[in-house]
Amino acid sequence: MKLLITSRDCVEVVNLDKVVYLKADGNYTDFYFSDGKVRSHLSTLSVFEEAVTARYAVAGIPSPFFRMGRSYFINVSYIASVNLARNILLFDTEAVKPVIVARGQLKLLRAFVDAYYHNSLEATSYEQEQGQ
Repeated sequence: MKLLITSRDCVEVVNLDKVVYLKADGNYTDFYFSDGKVRSHLSTLSVFEEAVTARYAVAGIPSPFFRMGRSYFINVSYIASVNLARNILLFDTEAVKPVIVARGQLKLLRAFVDAYYHNSLEATSYEQEQGQ
């Protein structure tokens, strides 16, 4: 899935499958990629959240992104584990540092992850039944 980001000076195509998470930084949003690169774009996290969510909705695919509080929009497909004692998200790529999250968001994250993977399994099973 790709997202087109335009600014006054350039047009950039972002491969959302390689985005581990987005982080708010005032009026900017930082994109953290699986290879460890970080790119900043002039727009709020809410704007990118809406754009990403709409992109997946148009494609008819469940979005793997989950909004965590004011600061993060996490791609749950990159979560390796959640340390509940320390409220830390660990990712399956060593190029991206762990993220500390609010305890209250962990229950919401768990519900989202359960629903996301349950829906993904149902879709995969359906496609296999249809011979696709």
